[in-house]
Amino acid sequence: MKRNELIQLKELVTKEVERRKRIEKLLESDLVQEYIELTNAKVNKLDSNNIREILKQILFSHSITKTNEIYVCTSAYYMDYEIIYQDTIDYQKNVEINSHRATHKIYTDIESGEEMSATKELDNDGKGQLISTFEQNHIVLNPYNTHQNWNGYYDVKLDFFETAIKDGQAKAKKLVLTKYPRI
Repeated sequence: MKRNELIQLKELVTKEVERRKRIEKLLESDLVQEYIELTNAKVNKLDSNNIREILKQILFSHSITKTNEIYVCTSAYYMDYEIIYQDTIDYQKNVEINSHRATHKIYTDIESGEEMSATKELDNDGKGQLISTFEQNHIVLNPYNTHQNWNGYYDVKLDFFETAIKDGQAKAKKLVLTKYPRI
């Protein structure tokens, strides 16, 4: 991400931490407690120390324009067919990320959330992207080798952003590259 985007993200996290601390302080007030009691209002406890939760909230609406192009392979599958009488039904069958049977893979950028897809073989018109080419030209992580829960995409994303905010992008990149296996 761009330097100014990281600075802006740090500011947003800091503002949210301060906002949560202020809410905690207000909730200690006797008048606020009385108001909550009289109105039967529901109070959601907000933890100002939970940076991962704050990041989830901020990143949901915050977009990153330039990324480090680190991807997590979030899905791998092949197309299968079932023939019943005169009808042919095709469906995708999910497999482990590193399975040799995978003919299609989906990759998601950990910063922008942009999805890219690639196939084992090009279409008849020669369009598309090959899995081998994509994986050779990009940093692709395979945290848990499964299609379930997006193969740990959100774990990688939150680890990256939490470290980037505290220690900078270089350390964040190093962390995810050492912590999670590459394809």
